[in-house]
Amino acid sequence: MALMSFDRHGASPARPAFGTYIVRRRTGAAAVTLATLAACLALTSCATVEFYAQAVGGQLSLMLARQDAAAVIADPATPPAVATRLRHVGELLRYAETELGLPANGSYRSYVEVEGHPVWYVVAAEEFDTRALPRCYPIIGCAIYRGYFSERGAKREAARLATDYDVHVGGAAAYSTLGWFEDPVFSTFLHYDDAALADLLFHELAHQVAYVRDDTTFNESYANFVGRAGAVQWLVDHGGDAGAYRTRLAGAAAYARFLRAWRERLAALYRQPLAPTTKRQRKAAEFAAMQRCYQAHRETLGDGRYDAAMAQPYNNARLALAGAYANWRGAFATLFEQQGR
Repeated sequence: MALMSFDRHGASPARPAFGTYIVRRRTGAAAVTLATLAACLALTSCATVEFYAQAVGGQLSLMLARQDAAAVIADPATPPAVATRLRHVGELLRYAETELGLPANGSYRSYVEVEGHPVWYVVAAEEFDTRALPRCYPIIGCAIYRGYFSERGAKREAARLATDYDVHVGGAAAYSTLGWFEDPVFSTFLHYDDAALADLLFHELAHQVAYVRDDTTFNESYANFVGRAGAVQWLVDHGGDAGAYRTRLAGAAAYARFLRAWRERLAALYRQPLAPTTKRQRKAAEFAAMQRCYQAHRETLGDGRYDAAMAQPYNNARLALAGAYANWRGAFATLFEQQGR
């Protein structure tokens, strides 16, 4: 995930054929980013002031809490399990740079202990629309989510939006500042198995390679593909169980197709010329049918892996977020093969 309050872009981006901006990483100017955000506080509404204030404060708090990963590993007081996982992160970073062409710069060379999720996100969508409400920011453009450094802040924003929109709140395992800052390893990373940790790190590093202004689906689908393909290749090269991970990814792909089918079905309903009351009733019936459909096909949709996800209510906003991470992943896979991997 790219946390939009801190996403970075170049001053003179190239203009590609599809008519948006490709954003690439460059070094320095982190202090300028925080200063720019701080300047926004005097120019915007109370809700926006609150958002940027927590963004500046949250990022500064994490920066101050960072410990050098090498020092943590060398400290005799560090639990052996933590030191072992941090060494593994270092191995993955070297692989990312030498084999995957990802920018193993200062990111993930430091460590921060956190409780729960390091960041939270809020996504909103119209009552009768499966597209997410764009959330726009100075300089970097729009995205479909807004990030918060506390669950309380995210839920406060969700409550503000809930009277007019479908809203989804969730916790993110990681985020990328696209090279503006040296992103740390969070303690929550260390609970991931080897394949999932590789996937996570490669995904976040991919955000530093290219970022397209105003196109969350492109950005997240691209990083999602890089993370998964990179993790599989890492397992192959290191004698891991790549077959088991491919099976896990196949289940994830099947679940993504399931969500996309229901998103398209709901979009078709919303296009119908029905009275709002009727459309609202039909919408509720469709989401109930979606739950029944999942139970009927549970074995082919991850074999129970997504039971917890389905236990939480889906709405337009949550479906829109799922689509952002999956809609173009297949296209990137095709392009990867066409370019000789």
